[in-house]
Amino acid sequence: MSTTTTKTLSAATLLTGAMNRVHAAGSDIIKVGWLGCGGRGKGAIRQCLSADPGIEVIACADLFEHKAMEGREGLLKEPKYKDRVKIKDDHIFHGFDCHEKLAQTECDLIVMATAPAFRGRQMLAALRAPKPKHIFTEKPVATDVAGCRLVLEAAKIAEQKGLAIVAGTQRRHEFSRVELMKRIHAGQIGELVAGQCYWFGSGIWYRADSEGMSELEWQCHNWYHFTWLSGDQIVEQAIHDIDMLNWCFDGPPKKFMAVGGRQCRDYSEQAKQVCRKFNNGSDADWQKYNGNIWDHIFGEMEYPNGARCTAFTGHGPGTNRNGEKIIGTKGASDLHSTITGENPWKYEGPSVNGQEQEHIDMIRSIRAGKPINHGKRIAESTLTAIGLRTAAYTGRTISWDWLLNASKQDLVPPQEKLKPGPGHFEPISTGCDKLI
Repeated sequence: MSTTTTKTLSAATLLTGAMNRVHAAGSDIIKVGWLGCGGRGKGAIRQCLSADPGIEVIACADLFEHKAMEGREGLLKEPKYKDRVKIKDDHIFHGFDCHEKLAQTECDLIVMATAPAFRGRQMLAALRAPKPKHIFTEKPVATDVAGCRLVLEAAKIAEQKGLAIVAGTQRRHEFSRVELMKRIHAGQIGELVAGQCYWFGSGIWYRADSEGMSELEWQCHNWYHFTWLSGDQIVEQAIHDIDMLNWCFDGPPKKFMAVGGRQCRDYSEQAKQVCRKFNNGSDADWQKYNGNIWDHIFGEMEYPNGARCTAFTGHGPGTNRNGEKIIGTKGASDLHSTITGENPWKYEGPSVNGQEQEHIDMIRSIRAGKPINHGKRIAESTLTAIGLRTAAYTGRTISWDWLLNASKQDLVPPQEKLKPGPGHFEPISTGCDKLI
């Protein structure tokens, strides 16, 4: 590295450090940009506003203009936030490039709750902006291996620039689980030998209404049902439980195997309605609008110490099971608040809402000049879930090393192809797909 380059990097580091120290005092304002104004985004921005009285929302962005407009109006109607919502008309953005426009604003922090497919690109845009941003991102942070690599890159950039990346894995911020994990890592249940996690629910929404939308926009509006947009249920929802197991072992598994399929996921009537809108009144090709995610996956993760943990995820009529368990040589835990066995323990301290506490922890770290960076960890947990899905879709046992370093899996179209027009449809996995 040349002397000139070294001086430039040093100056940039000092400038970024100075920017972060601006927020050292509790009365200083942290300006927030809101990216993704749908259901989870509405919750996340309110939790951020409630976390600290010095938060002001100065911009918002969404793929759909009406969502961004409605998002601002909704905040303005709430008296407790009204004086801290300062979104001008020229700071409301929409379209597939809305994240790039938002990144150019003067905000300090971006609260991101978009479809998982786009989060790596959006994080990099925020970090590479003329004024780099702190980031809160919902989970998961990708739907494919390529996306996880973007987030790992973002984590390194944030570390270099002294910026926060906090993810919406709220279990990591609940006091009971934090105290419990300290004991597990201290050996209170002995060596970890096995574990289980479940996220199996009764079903999800399907948005058939496509009025005024192009096919691709409708697909993004109905993002959960397409693997390239959501990652399938095991990535989109079960990441919470999978992340807990990774937390126990302080890192990802070394090997994956899984099976699954699609036997009861049927939105045929709604799908035919959508098909007719985009297919000149015909429903001859309706199946592609039915989505391509599976409705159940059962997998096994082998961790570096040889412990094997199972993950059962999906949706089925009349079914609901959600939770985790870890087993050691001296006991076991529900990974929530109790330990049983030789050294029993039960958490009896105060309870917090993890979705609120994650914002409190993030803002405190920014103000203290010690920003939390969970970028690498959330990328690893997302990639763990992708590893299980990939093993199920291909019928192959795969290793973490191959997945991270050799896989060429890239499901999301390049940014220049994301524009109003035809959708991006992939077939339902056969369970013996080619390993890429």
